[in-house]
Amino acid sequence: MNILMLGRWLPPPRRPVRATREYQFARHLARSHRLTLAFINDSPDTAGSISALRSEFGDLEFASVPRGWKSLASAVGLATGESCTLSYFRSQALRTRLADRLRVAGYDLVYVSSSTMIQYALDADPGIPMVVDFAGVDSEWWVRQAARAAYGAGRFFRTEAARLRAAETTAARRAVRRIAETPEAGRIVQSLAPGTSIEVIPNGIDVDAETAASRLGGVPTVVFNASPGCEAEAKELLDFCRSIIPSVRARVPKARVVIASKDGVAMGSAADGVDGLEVVTPVGDMRLLFHRNAVAAAPGGTGLDVRTSVLEPMAAGVPVVTTCGVRDALRARGGRDLQASDNRLDFALRLVELLESDAQRDEMGAQARRFVQEHFSWEIFAARLEEMLSVAAKRGAADDGSGSLSVPARQES
Repeated sequence: MNILMLGRWLPPPRRPVRATREYQFARHLARSHRLTLAFINDSPDTAGSISALRSEFGDLEFASVPRGWKSLASAVGLATGESCTLSYFRSQALRTRLADRLRVAGYDLVYVSSSTMIQYALDADPGIPMVVDFAGVDSEWWVRQAARAAYGAGRFFRTEAARLRAAETTAARRAVRRIAETPEAGRIVQSLAPGTSIEVIPNGIDVDAETAASRLGGVPTVVFNASPGCEAEAKELLDFCRSIIPSVRARVPKARVVIASKDGVAMGSAADGVDGLEVVTPVGDMRLLFHRNAVAAAPGGTGLDVRTSVLEPMAAGVPVVTTCGVRDALRARGGRDLQASDNRLDFALRLVELLESDAQRDEMGAQARRFVQEHFSWEIFAARLEEMLSVAAKRGAADDGSGSLSVPARQES
């Protein structure tokens, strides 16, 4: 296939290109198909990133617009009733070049991976099938901001959410296939285009990085890879730690028990009252805490993120102890892919068993990595995307009209 992929290819530095959904899917597609990556650049210091993209994908089409000018364009957009997001990412130069490309390049498919680029996709000949990956639904980010903002800012956020969602609605109804990252996002997209089908393709897990077994760590360590989103969730996690640390350290006196968080959410002074607990935040790369003598703990709770707390440690080859509910949701095998228990004392004992046995840690860690590779890796989900795009390109504008929400057999939550 010859695919035009419209996305946000230069995210903020704190979110490297290679960590994005767009990059992982494009890397897979580029192996077997011709791919043109189109995007807007608003930073003056992206020569290295663009060069890296060009060396890997070859065919790029982009426009650079100074941030000051784009901010002005967004303000004008707001005053005239347009979406600020779409105004910010608008470039007449890119629009013109893409129009020329679409006339002569013979694209089989237009694949939109960011709502910011919907405006360019809608310019394409309706005869070219369009597939839109809404991921988590960009307008929903504005909805969430409105919910926590003060009145004035909240009003702006709600207005922008409504305007961006109007563009997403147009794209959802025009597209021959629609994709979402989670069932929740899928239901939002389905509400935009009732009677159509939505395919849920989750984000994958990176299993290309080195394993924990390659990192020597002398101190037995229990890692809670967690990011509590509120005080109640933090308190729930601290209570769990307080209940299991004595049992763990009674058998493994030198064991470290660490709560690590990527996003810098403070655990507060309450953590100071938990003897033997360390809180590390923010942590840019959780894998730095994973080594051969580490075990991951992922107790149930309202704040549990299965992806970061369970699947990422497993992908790094770290054995995980979690709840029976998480085990069942992942369709994992207890005692082989991971350990599971809903009883706190038994949970602690399973941690101790792994901390005390090098052989058991190595065996379960290796099996955990294989499990993620076979069921939750980027390759698994990218292959599903490729199959879907191939069907869309062949069928053109035909839609099955089933109105179904297609969810993968294995889910991350």
